[in-house]
Amino acid sequence: MEHYGGDKGAERDDAGARMNGRWAGWRRSGVVLSVALAFLLAAGPRVRPWTGNVVLPDVPRDPAALDAWIAAGERRAGPLRPDTGARIVWADPVHPARTACAMVYLHGFTASQGEGFPAHRDLARLFGCNLYLSRLPGHGLRAPDAMRGLSAARLMQGAATALAVGRAIGDRVIVIGTSTGGALALALAAQQPQAVSALVLWSPLVRERGNQLDPLLWPWGTSLMWLVHNHGQDVTHEPALGPVWTGDVHLDGYVALAELTRGLMTDDVFRQVTAPVFMGYYDRDPDHQDPTVSVAAMRKMYDRLATPDTLRRRVDFPDADTHVIASSLRSHAAAAVCRATQAYLHDVVGLPYAPGVDIGLCDAIRPDIVP
Repeated sequence: MEHYGGDKGAERDDAGARMNGRWAGWRRSGVVLSVALAFLLAAGPRVRPWTGNVVLPDVPRDPAALDAWIAAGERRAGPLRPDTGARIVWADPVHPARTACAMVYLHGFTASQGEGFPAHRDLARLFGCNLYLSRLPGHGLRAPDAMRGLSAARLMQGAATALAVGRAIGDRVIVIGTSTGGALALALAAQQPQAVSALVLWSPLVRERGNQLDPLLWPWGTSLMWLVHNHGQDVTHEPALGPVWTGDVHLDGYVALAELTRGLMTDDVFRQVTAPVFMGYYDRDPDHQDPTVSVAAMRKMYDRLATPDTLRRRVDFPDADTHVIASSLRSHAAAAVCRATQAYLHDVVGLPYAPGVDIGLCDAIRPDIVP
């Protein structure tokens, strides 16, 4: 009995040892698997800030040839939504020619040139400037997935092309940008200081409100946004804010914004901007301020600029009630934005009024708010 019991005890000890060995092996395997999984997650694909530089392309100098070149480019882009195509508004359409100043309008994300109407047109008329109404890549097109393949590099090259057109039609170039267009204008002024005579920034995108694009910079961030924000769809479909905007956004569009803002909306870039700057924004109080972009980020950017204090001005429009402060379709302060910009360009930048112009043009702007 004693011998039998001893054998059973030894067997139990052996079984326990074998089980403990298995558990130890499983624990080691679990640790290895956890480390491998953590590495896989950390090494996953993520959006990278874009810090590249752009060069201004060569464009035709002859007015007729330039008009034809722009029109041909718009035809190649594909079917456009009504009134979204890029074009030049000549100061003298009967005799188009280079003027002492030109204005270039860079619109915002999902928008088109109509976003700044009529303020950009009235400002150009006030100072006798030719006006180039650009269309950024991936914008203004009928296709719901028009932003497929969009990137910060493409947006910046589109803005550089617009600036090249501006230089072809004017001796001095004033770049006006709304939201994303404002970010592009800032980057252009930093990279091409000799080409930009002044900046007008209406609600510039330095950072989106609430840093909602941050997850794109996480590992697998694009996949996460595709799953959570886009519900597994490449394109989100929302009601458009009005006739000059689209509600269809491909995920690549958000990626482009993340690349642009995290790569080029930085203190190092702001310190390279020396051109005169006007900045307008909406900030009545903490509960009533720009719902789309960060007002705090705008102010921080403004303070980092290398522009002399005498050549920069920032103005709050507390009655705008919208992100798009210069748009008569969205803003209750469009006329005030136009007037303040007019005063800055005349008094600070030194643009002379066009002969015989009605300097009260901005006063005629009336809100036509789209529900």
